[in-house]
Amino acid sequence: MEPDSSLSGNADAIQPSAFHDILSGGIAGMTSIVVGQPFDTVKVRLQTSTTFKSSFEVLRHAAKSEQGLVGSLFAGVTPPLVTATIVNAIVFSVYGWSSRVVDRFAEDYRDEYRSSHPRGNQLSYPYSLVPSSLAPALLSNKDENKTLDFLKNFTCGSFAGLVQCLVICPTEHIKCRLQAQTCPNYQHKLTEKIVTSPMEMTARVLKNHGISGLYRGWNVTALREVPSFGLYFAAYDIIRDTLLESLPTIPNWTSSVVAGGISGALTWAIVYPVDIIKSIIQTIPLNTPRERRTTLYVAKDIIKKHGRMYLFHGLGVTVLRALPVNGMIFPVYELSMYCCTTPAKDWNLNNVF
Repeated sequence: MEPDSSLSGNADAIQPSAFHDILSGGIAGMTSIVVGQPFDTVKVRLQTSTTFKSSFEVLRHAAKSEQGLVGSLFAGVTPPLVTATIVNAIVFSVYGWSSRVVDRFAEDYRDEYRSSHPRGNQLSYPYSLVPSSLAPALLSNKDENKTLDFLKNFTCGSFAGLVQCLVICPTEHIKCRLQAQTCPNYQHKLTEKIVTSPMEMTARVLKNHGISGLYRGWNVTALREVPSFGLYFAAYDIIRDTLLESLPTIPNWTSSVVAGGISGALTWAIVYPVDIIKSIIQTIPLNTPRERRTTLYVAKDIIKKHGRMYLFHGLGVTVLRALPVNGMIFPVYELSMYCCTTPAKDWNLNNVF
């Protein structure tokens, strides 16, 4: 997903760079955390506690806690808020960089193909992903173009998802432990003092289990992030393009909000069982034997104790969270990118909204 070139529409526009991706992605990330943190807290408590049967029970318990409703719902917000800039900067800069690399190779191939084939001047999309023998057939096939678009977006998105795991795994680990420790059946409750500081929780994990303890749940985090980000970026482009083609008068901002919300909700619905497993792995006692904290073992244990449907426990609040959170990320990113790449004197927000 690259910024829509129609948003700037001026010769003085600056070409997007990694710096613009980092800045715009960071701003979008911080916005999404503020919007989504209360939903995320409810989700984690539903996932890690068998006491709560609904989101309303979580909210009732939070309101009666020592921290109060607001304090309880925003417990653990500091790590994701602080790292939101880093994480989203990584995602959008890696995605933008990898997309530009693919396009650059494609452009080279296109120039070579145009110069050596009679119909080469009709080539309009990066065909470097396919054998040259297939290029002539693709010249007149728009469906194939869309397929290549999807493959490029999915591949670049998956790569971005893998890279950002380096940051998201330890920060989500700490966040999950801070969120889950006030649950009635939290497994550390009888042996460990409740802490409210992310730094204190991080120090506790590092002191007793080192870096490997901080990165507990790496495999399952990657299993969630890699395919989900690939699908997320690919679905966003498809939905947004479909909206713009079907409803030519729809504002850019509206199409981004709707496409972002739907793609985020769809992605979460698909990978949600993996997220359940991740939350449990990152909140069970850190001294749990390795063989009892693998993805497969935890999945089997959940099904044995609670049934298959428990793998979707809390899905409703997660999808509800995904709609506004992801509905904000892309529009805020695109607005920030527009402001970064368009001289201030030429700003025309009507092009964005």
